[in-house]
Amino acid sequence: MDPLEGVKPHKDTTYFLMLAAHERGHEVFYVDPATLSLRHDEVYATVVKVKVSPAHDRPFDCEAQGPCALGTMDTVWIRQDPPFDRSYFYVTLLLDQLPERVQIINRPVTVRNWNEKLAALRYPDFTPKTLVSRSEQEIAGFLRDQKRITVKPVDGHGGKGIIFLDADGEGLSQQLDTATHGGRHWVVAQQYLPAAREGDKRILLLDGEPLGAILRVHAEGAELNNLDQGGSAQATELDQQDWRICEAMRDDLVAHGVRFAGIDVIGGMLIEINITSPTGLQEMSRFDGVDYHHRVMASFES
Repeated sequence: MDPLEGVKPHKDTTYFLMLAAHERGHEVFYVDPATLSLRHDEVYATVVKVKVSPAHDRPFDCEAQGPCALGTMDTVWIRQDPPFDRSYFYVTLLLDQLPERVQIINRPVTVRNWNEKLAALRYPDFTPKTLVSRSEQEIAGFLRDQKRITVKPVDGHGGKGIIFLDADGEGLSQQLDTATHGGRHWVVAQQYLPAAREGDKRILLLDGEPLGAILRVHAEGAELNNLDQGGSAQATELDQQDWRICEAMRDDLVAHGVRFAGIDVIGGMLIEINITSPTGLQEMSRFDGVDYHHRVMASFES
């Protein structure tokens, strides 16, 4: 995961899961991805044994540190936040070498292969009209057809780099040139969904089954619903279309070793599949009055 000192315990899902593991009597260790190494066929890392506390002013006490063969662990979580860069890519390759007896959440090859923006297109019947391109001319033609589109970088995260374009807007060429870095980077251009004004649902799934959801709503005067961009979370429930989307994905998620996932849905349309470090578990637990973090941990104990 990312450094412990950067964790915001009042909302961080990784901390929440670590707390549940600690409260259930498990030993919890933190690993800085930079310390991973491969000693012939064994994966090693510097592990920091952590005592996890519900007190937000001091959530972690680091008790011991040293090298460890990760093959001795029961479960290894990949909870590093995007961007999915070259370093992240190599982390998944190293963790591929762990023996099958170790649970890895989520399976490294799937984390590597399922881009969070593009993976949703595995289920095209549930996605808005989409173009992935780095051609300004092609994107401009798509915009003329759709009238209004959302444009985001293929490797973006946390709402960064997202822009909204109107067919009759000004400065389109310059904006597309900036978004595609002069035609060098691919972007995802999608049909704009007016339902985005009402928020987007983050649905969390455990072993292919939905746990629940939160509604992310943009701040006043903003368009982005991402919590990292000033949005806020509200209670919500799954409707029939949400259940259909989850049902369509279930077997695929299980087959590819995606144990814990977060999907984003706007107006009944699937937008993204987050399998690196899906968030929202704390907010969902507070709204529903359910210890979802313990429910997640219990599933891996069995």
